[in-house]
Amino acid sequence: MAVVQDCDSAFAEAAARDGLALEPQTFEWASEPGHLAVEGLADATGDPGVMRRAEIGVAAMAQIFDRLNGLNPVLESCRVNLPFAAVLVHEETLTIVAVDDVLHFTTPRAQSLELYPAEVVVAFDIERFKELCREHAAQTDRWRYGLASKCFGWHGLQKERAYRDAVRDIAAWVMGYPPVVRIPAIDGDGAAAYEGAKDDLRRRVQG
Repeated sequence: MAVVQDCDSAFAEAAARDGLALEPQTFEWASEPGHLAVEGLADATGDPGVMRRAEIGVAAMAQIFDRLNGLNPVLESCRVNLPFAAVLVHEETLTIVAVDDVLHFTTPRAQSLELYPAEVVVAFDIERFKELCREHAAQTDRWRYGLASKCFGWHGLQKERAYRDAVRDIAAWVMGYPPVVRIPAIDGDGAAAYEGAKDDLRRRVQG
């Protein structure tokens, strides 16, 4: 986790030097209950658009959870006040900027990307991300393979990360946020990742 935080910090610092403010933030709809939290929060808005998108998005996230062999009884016991780790956000537009190190590119992540509904809009190239998953899975699928995840059991850390990435992408669309921007930082160099992505990022957040 420290590596990820350092990568995010370096990315944000490089953006700040370039006049682009990004701050870490958590969201109630990106929390331990995953798609169950999204479903409840979407209904609570009373917004017909949000609820219509939730019908599509929650079903997709549930399908991803099941495809990754998630433990539904455990998920149902999770609490919405336990958010996922903070991610960078451009506050003026509420655009989420996820800086993905190599551990985000795994076989479970590729499986999750296959199940994104066509209606969901994201600000990254899904096919490219699948290719990166195939390229790095031989290494990343083995990372801490013997450890357990709360909602995915033994050997579940990669599945948990893939599911949480999918929840963030799809739930942002459900809740009416701008499309999630994902930027690969395979070597963990956040500053270099910013340099490679800054022109496209500026276009997205500044119009």
